[in-house]
Amino acid sequence: MSRYTGPRVKLLRRFGGVDLPGLTRKIKWVQARPFPPGQHGRNMRLKKSDYRIRLEEKQKLRFYYGLRERQLVRYINRAVRAKGNTGETLLQYLEQRLDNVLFRLGFAPTIPAARQIVNHGHILVNGNKVNIASYEVRSGDVISLRDREKSRKLIQIALESPTLSVPSHLELNAGALEARVLDTPGRSSLPFELNEQLIVEYYSQKV
Repeated sequence: MSRYTGPRVKLLRRFGGVDLPGLTRKIKWVQARPFPPGQHGRNMRLKKSDYRIRLEEKQKLRFYYGLRERQLVRYINRAVRAKGNTGETLLQYLEQRLDNVLFRLGFAPTIPAARQIVNHGHILVNGNKVNIASYEVRSGDVISLRDREKSRKLIQIALESPTLSVPSHLELNAGALEARVLDTPGRSSLPFELNEQLIVEYYSQKV
């Protein structure tokens, strides 16, 4: 399954108006029409099965981080093999993705925008150019920009109106347009409501 590139507001309405800040900033459009899209969306009364509840929770995670299904399965497999709580370990891996870290720092308005910044080669990690959005940052890593006017202008515009506050495991030096990873992200870093245990249960028969 390929990465979703369709209308994002329509997607959030399908999930019952949930706010996924990394996907789009147009949440007020969702709040203005808090019912599923389509001709019968306003009057739809659908009882959700246990399978659908787990599926929707998984889809929220996949769409928020912009993952393909195959990518998410790989993260699940890693989390299952790791020590500790599988759901929390999965979230930790996803929160360490470079595109997500840039979004949480305010360097981009959404995760798709952050992914584009990385792909275009604007970002340095520990002084080395990184153009892979899924690159996992570690404690102590320093994230900065290439010495190019275009790179600095992109980030400065985004920092003027950040979507979210900077989490405690990241340290931002807005003046220098530089950031440092202080610690491993925890469960509390997640900026939207999610029951990760339902996702683990969804994949329990698949991995």
